[in-house]
Amino acid sequence: MKRIKPLRSLLPEDKQAQLRCEGDGLQLLLSRSSKKGLWRKLTSDEMLKPYKGQMSVSAELYFSPEQLKQRHVQQGKIKLYDAKGLYGTVVVDVINSRVK
Repeated sequence: MKRIKPLRSLLPEDKQAQLRCEGDGLQLLLSRSSKKGLWRKLTSDEMLKPYKGQMSVSAELYFSPEQLKQRHVQQGKIKLYDAKGLYGTVVVDVINSRVK
């Protein structure tokens, strides 16, 4: 699997800036936990601080068996907010390529 580099445009210029994030239209669990062990769910008001110039958030998506039978499984957004309001949006479009 190819590793995707973080988008510089989504990172705050201020190294001390904090963001919070929430899902919109998706069944998901957002976390800052590592890949090992149980993930701790982020609350919608929990602030995220950059670490070593990066701001990583993990997302675990949930699908019903009916959704997995469709080509377009789920679509939504992960929204990032700073102290002033909406900072950036990541659009998520899950497609099941096995379904024609």
